[in-house]
Amino acid sequence: MRRRWTVALLGLVLLAPPAEAQWAVIDHANLVQNTVAAARALQEINNQVAQIQQLTQSLQYQVRNLTTLPYSSLAQLQASMTQLTTLVSQAQRLSFDVSRLQQQMQVLYPAYDGAVTQAGVVADGDAQRAAAVEAHRQALAVQAQVVQGGAADQALMAALVDQSQGAVGALQATQAGNQLLALQVRQLATTQDLLAANARAQTAEALRITEEEAAAQAEWRRFVGAGVGYTQIPVQVFGGSP
Repeated sequence: MRRRWTVALLGLVLLAPPAEAQWAVIDHANLVQNTVAAARALQEINNQVAQIQQLTQSLQYQVRNLTTLPYSSLAQLQASMTQLTTLVSQAQRLSFDVSRLQQQMQVLYPAYDGAVTQAGVVADGDAQRAAAVEAHRQALAVQAQVVQGGAADQALMAALVDQSQGAVGALQATQAGNQLLALQVRQLATTQDLLAANARAQTAEALRITEEEAAAQAEWRRFVGAGVGYTQIPVQVFGGSP
């Protein structure tokens, strides 16, 4: 029996398929290729991340550049201009309106080319002096308004410069610069009104003096008459000899 079992076992061993060894095989070329591909993919991802960051910064800059200035001096400038314009528009006797001025000039400064009366000359002189005084009064009022607005202009300029220096973007800086230019324009307009008021007062005074001279000449012509001088005539006094 032992012999039979030995033969059977030997037959099973001979009939069984050979066992294969389980060893891991590494493909170095494929590993290198996969590693290079992974590195390239990682680099591409890093590039995309950098591009996204740059785009984000660009959008932030654009948002800052498009941010409006949270400060406006328009109302203050308009109020100042309105005050000065109202003051100038109150001109009387010698208006700044061209059509009215021409009518007033004809009344205040008539041409003494005909008969004149002493009462008329006196009335014209009073009206001319009143016009000159009113022109000087308004010139002084405009000067006072300009000086009074100087402190407000300094405060406004300081505020606008501070806004310009603290601007977060190009739009805010531009808007602050535009408001500074508007302040300069308003100051130039104020200077123009001041010069006009002063020139008006000086012109009114010059016209008054010229008109007084013309009135004096007309009065002299009225007194002299046709221009015949005085002729001596002998006169007897108390029966005496001439």
